[in-house]
Amino acid sequence: MIPAARSRPVEYEARNILASGGYHASRFSGSYSPVNVVGFNTRDLLLVQVRRARKPPGSITEINARFRTDLDSLRKIGGPRYCRKELWLYNLQEGWRSFEVFPGGVMELPEPRTGGRWP
Repeated sequence: MIPAARSRPVEYEARNILASGGYHASRFSGSYSPVNVVGFNTRDLLLVQVRRARKPPGSITEINARFRTDLDSLRKIGGPRYCRKELWLYNLQEGWRSFEVFPGGVMELPEPRTGGRWP
């Protein structure tokens, strides 16, 4: 599905967050890929699915239920050991939340792994 126009500013903001953390960051425009933004530097590769949620996402259990398709799509992507996959969610009430995606689950991160803080 091609992202709606309201999602694009959030993707650009995610790209800016990665860039401010020392990553070379690129956004995939209109892609059917499960990844919206890719960040890389000399030691790390980060694949990010960026989503905008109208209501707060809630607990990890709710995240797994609401975003199951996105999480499963990220899990299907192979890659080297140093490649990390994350789901970044934004909503007006809570701001940004990020989750690292593993083969068997999801873990919430207190801040992006870029070394920076959420804006």
